[in-house]
Amino acid sequence: MASNRLIEMIIDNLNYEIGNRAIAWILLLYYHLLDEGGITHDQTVYLNQNDFNGFDFLDIEVRNPENMSLGLDEKLIKEGSIIYLLCELNDMITEYERDYNSQPFTQKICKALKLYKNTPIPEVGLLLKQVLVAESEFNFSAYNEILQDIYKKYVHGFFAHKLASKP
Repeated sequence: MASNRLIEMIIDNLNYEIGNRAIAWILLLYYHLLDEGGITHDQTVYLNQNDFNGFDFLDIEVRNPENMSLGLDEKLIKEGSIIYLLCELNDMITEYERDYNSQPFTQKICKALKLYKNTPIPEVGLLLKQVLVAESEFNFSAYNEILQDIYKKYVHGFFAHKLASKP
């Protein structure tokens, strides 16, 4: 059965350091997002593209050895990859304004996001409906509202959930 998804990356006890580095980069991105109070502009500049590229971690699977946990949060890596791409998309929209849709990088981001629009961040589908229109029909306010809702739910919410679940 053919799939339109990108190639899956498997992280296990032989390459778990890749997952650890991905989480570290995602947490650094989340720190800057929290520091700025949302998804604004140029926030992925803090990440080393050679160490973390959101495209590479969209479809990963963490395989823990029997009776052992690698301590890797697969959900965080997937969500963080999408947040990374949303930051990049926002950069393209704010930088190119009415010409964003014709940019090859915008098209690459949207193509990747379309594959994962229902999971792990289902709001991406709503966001893409706002983005994948003629630039003259683009409603920045509606787009930005969905984007910031995603930030609140998945970035801010990640830390709030972690803090609430600890004694």
